[in-house]
This record gives sequence, C-alpha cells and structure tokens, in this order.
Amino acid sequence: MPRKLTPADNFAFRNAAEVRMAPDGGAMVHLLTTRVLEADRRRTVLMLSRDRQTWVEVAGSEGAAHPRWAPDSRQVAFLRHHGGRHAVVVYDLDRDAATVVVEGAAPLRELAWSPDGRWLAFKQRVDAALPDWLGLSQAPEGAQWAAPVTVTERLIYRQDGIGDLPESSFQIFLVGSDGASAPRALTSGSWWHGQPHFVAGSLGFSADGAEVLITGTQRTDWDRDAANLDIHAIRVADGAVRRLTDQPGPTARPAASPDGRWLAYTAVQDRGLSHQLRRLYVMPFAGGAARLLTPELDHSIDDIAWSADSAALIASYDVPGRRVLARFGLDGSHTLLAEDVGPASIEMPYSGGGFSTARDGSIGYVRAAIDVPGEVAVIAPDGTCQTLTALNAGLAQQVGGFRPGEMFWTEGVEGRQVQSWLVQPAGAGPHPLVLLIHGGPFAQFGERFSIKVQALAAAGYAVLFSNPTGSTGYGEDFANALHDRFPGPDHEDLMRVVDAVAARPEIDAANLFITGTSGGGVLTCWAVTHTHRFRAAVAIKPVTDWQSWVLTADMGSTGGLVWMGHDKPWENVAKYRERSPLAYAQFARTPTLMVAGEADSRTPPAEAIQMYAALKLAGVETALLRMPGVSHGTGVMRPSYFAAEISATIGWFERFRQR
Repeated sequence: MPRKLTPADNFAFRNAAEVRMAPDGGAMVHLLTTRVLEADRRRTVLMLSRDRQTWVEVAGSEGAAHPRWAPDSRQVAFLRHHGGRHAVVVYDLDRDAATVVVEGAAPLRELAWSPDGRWLAFKQRVDAALPDWLGLSQAPEGAQWAAPVTVTERLIYRQDGIGDLPESSFQIFLVGSDGASAPRALTSGSWWHGQPHFVAGSLGFSADGAEVLITGTQRTDWDRDAANLDIHAIRVADGAVRRLTDQPGPTARPAASPDGRWLAYTAVQDRGLSHQLRRLYVMPFAGGAARLLTPELDHSIDDIAWSADSAALIASYDVPGRRVLARFGLDGSHTLLAEDVGPASIEMPYSGGGFSTARDGSIGYVRAAIDVPGEVAVIAPDGTCQTLTALNAGLAQQVGGFRPGEMFWTEGVEGRQVQSWLVQPAGAGPHPLVLLIHGGPFAQFGERFSIKVQALAAAGYAVLFSNPTGSTGYGEDFANALHDRFPGPDHEDLMRVVDAVAARPEIDAANLFITGTSGGGVLTCWAVTHTHRFRAAVAIKPVTDWQSWVLTADMGSTGGLVWMGHDKPWENVAKYRERSPLAYAQFARTPTLMVAGEADSRTPPAEAIQMYAALKLAGVETALLRMPGVSHGTGVMRPSYFAAEISATIGWFERFRQR
C-alpha cells in the first residue's frame, strides 16, 4: 500500500532546469538539483545526454550554472560556484574531459560563446577599495583583526540571497575557450547591468563576433533609477562602446539574428506603473528605428531566441495560469508551440522557466503540471513533443502518485474573473481547507507542481490557490488594477474565492486556514486583521509596516516606492499606515504563526518580528519561527528549513483544527 508524502520527502525530490540543446540538435544538457540529506544542502550538477535516452553527470560539474553550447556542438561551457570558488569550465564531448579556463574568488555571472567558438565572454565582479577618507589603519602583519568595516554611498547596497554588495561593478571579460591565455577585461569603470532583480541576464555576441552585446548603463547615479537600462555593443578589438537603444525603462535580452541584419530585444515603456509589459522589438543591427513585433499581445515576453533562418523569434510568456512558448514571425505571424513550460523550482507553483533551440527547429524545455514535477522535454520540428525524463517516478510510486488539481473561475470584487485551483486530498471529505496565497504581488501561481501543495494535501488538507487582482499573465490592466492599492481588491477577491469553495460539500467550512509567503504573507496578515473566519494562519516572510520596509528592504527604495504610488514615507504618512497590517493588530483574533528568515533582505526579519510582538500585545495566540541564515527565496532554502516550514505550517493548523 502506498505511504503518505511527508515534509521530510522534500529531500527526495529531483528537479531539472536550464535545458540546453546542442546547436546541431544532437546532444543535450540540463541542470539537475537534488537534496542531500546528510549535508542538508542542494546539489546541482550538469547532466548530459548524447542520445536523448541516457543521462550522465558531467564530471566536475557540481555547482554548475548557466550552461551554453559552443557553435560546433562539441563543447559546452558552464559557470561553477562551489566551495567559495567561481569558475568558467569547458567540457569537451570528444575528449570527455573538462578544462577550467577561469577560476577565482570573484563572483561570476553569465556566459556567451563567440560565433567562431574561440572566445567566451563572461561577467566578473570587480570590487573597489575602501575610500581613503575613512582613514583606516592597516593591520600589522600576522595580526588577527576584526573583519573590515563596510561603507556605501549608494541607495542599493545589498541583494537578497547575496548579502551586502561591495562598491563594485560587474565587468565584461573575454577568455580563450582553450584556456591557454589569461582573461582580458573588455569594460571598466562604472557599469550597472541590472541584475539580479531588475532585468534578466543579457550577454551575447554580434553575428560576426566583432562586438559583445550587454544590457546596462554607465550612469554614475544608476541607483536612483536602477531599472533604466539600455543595450550596448562593446567592440572586441578595443572596447569601444556603442549604445543601441535609448528609451526609458528596462531594456534587455539582446539577440542578434544569425544573418546579422537584426537585433531583437525586450523593453518596457516606463510609465511609472507597478506592472508594465515587456514587449518584443526588432531593429536593424546597424542602427535605425525599432519595430514592435507583438503589438496586440497583452502579456510580458520573457526569454527570446532566433530561428536559424532569421525569419522568426521563439519566445516564452505567461498566460492565465501557464507559461507558453510561441513563434513570432517577422511577417507578423504568431504560432503557439507549448503551453506547459515549468519553472526551475518546484517548491511552490510559481511561473518561470526558459528554453533553448537547435538549428533544425527543435526546442528543449522543462515541462510541468500540478501533479508532474518538472521533466525535460523536446518539441520536434514537426511540433510533436516528447518527455525525456522521469526524475521523480520512484517517489511518486512510493506515495501513490501526486494529487491533481481542478481549475475554476470566480467573479472578483470589481468584476474581474479570478482563476483558481483546488487540490484535494485522497479519500472522502469534508476536508479542511488551506488558502495558499502567492507573493509578488505581481506574480502568478498556476498549473505547476508544488512540494508544499502536495505535502499539505497528503496531510489531509484541500489546498486552494488563486490569482487575484494584481496577478500577472492576465494582461496589463488586470495587474495594474492593484497599482498604488496593495493590499486591496486582491484580498476581497480571495475572500470571494474562499466563499465559493467553502460552500462545496467536500469542504469543511468550519476548518478554514490561511498562509502565504512574501506578498502572500502581507495578505495573510491583512486577512487576520480584517476577518475572523480562519481558524489559524501562517504568515511567512511578510511585510507588515510599509514605512520600515521601504527604508530597509533591498528593493524597498526602488520597486517599493512604485507600489506606493511614488510617495515617500514622509509625504503620505496616512497611506503607509492604512496599508500596513501592523496598524490593525488590535483587531486580530486568529492564532497566527509568524515566520522570518534571518538573512532575508527582501522582507527583513523585523517585519515578522514586529507583527509577532503586536499580536502578542493584542492578546492573540501567536508564535515566532526564525530560520538562521535563510534569505527570501523559497527555491534556495536549505532542504531542512523548507521541510520545517511545511511541517510547522501543518502542525500549527492541526493545533487549532476543530475536530
């Protein structure tokens, strides 16, 4: 008889990411992440298949990231981050051997091959020395002094998951793919490339290899408008800079057409709104007017890649509850290719995920569904799709398979249609119900696998997750209906969805529970201070006071100000207070578990801690769970902490469940 899935099974899951097809359509690689029980860590390696049937681990690839094939399909390069060292590694299929062409302590980002396969471009962090005006004394030789002080004069000086950012720039370097010579710096001075949370990675070559393409800015005041970036071409011969675009907002993903005629890219026409579409543009590579290739598409474009004949672009984008792949012809045609693109992370059912193409038109990607963790798949030139892996088949067999979901729509408070999913446990009801709220708030849940959803269902809870007002994938107006009013109609939408589901006979309306992370934590705290309908709540990494968050979070002074309608805290004190769950703590009655990551820069731990204290002072039964060294992203947590988050959630709900 199958056993039940448990939070500890988090260690047993395997997930794929970064599927990369060799240009000739033969071999493939993907990143495989497993969770090591003994060391309580994630282990990511590069997996290779020469025949699309057998997969082998590339030796020396632990800590691999960003794999990229050489143009001749005989080598694959990747970044390696392991043991505090960072490297560029080239694996040769013919020799079955890897060569480390760059290695050091400086962090690396992104990787691109030159068209002739001779060179690799990459980004490396170059730190500036502490300024002389500090007047610091030098430690005597052999002395054991404290760690040096840090100082910043920038508005953006740290990044969640990375920590404090030294006064530094990521510069572009070139290195021979044979590793025979030392890397050469192609850029210097002030460069801001927008990563990690303002724009996607953007590094490539022109079709003739004469220039390296990057997204960035050389403005010294970049931290005041960090998303205002343009595409530049850096001449390989002498480092001369040529700016190719000039428009307000984030411009990214430069891609030169194989025939050298065109430059494709994504861009946002910045209008000061919380969510603005990334649109797909094409312009002559030599310079000239850009053309919007997707004028009727009300969805944001993500990854892009040219077809081999330079006649079309393949792109990914989100639609209601799904990420799709489509072909956009330069002639204006639009053809859907896949509707089940899965993300790199399987902890929560968020959107995400990229793809790669081969010259014959084949496309590799990770596919997923609510009951299918991500698997490597290939779309053939004739449009047929084949799944190549079964990464979690063994675990699925042990637990009797994973639970599917039911999709449905309800009408929201302002007339918008709200899409939701209900995952029910095995067996007869009525089942207690958990409302699981996504973060963002400008993000989406959807028809994708989630370890947390499956674990809650295995514990006997029906799990409801929705995309209320503000969610992405439903058009720009749907998302921007939450601009300068979060939390607001999203909360009311969710309560209507709960009403609809709680009325079903298979749901126990006396046992309703609520939880969410980040923006979902905000709405969890908002719900318990505005309604008493839930028996218990778990608020994970929330924002509870918008003033303190804007002034302390890594993106508070940038994206946060946009969400608040560009009002600074002292310019509209009433607005900041009215939207802060902390201001309503006296009205709470719901037992609430507050969860904080102690290394979280996105929603600093003080946000959860002050709400915990406020609820205690208000006489609410509450507890505070703190996780040492944990940053904001669920998909990078140590496995034991994510298992603890799930088990604590279930335990807290069980503690207050009515029998």
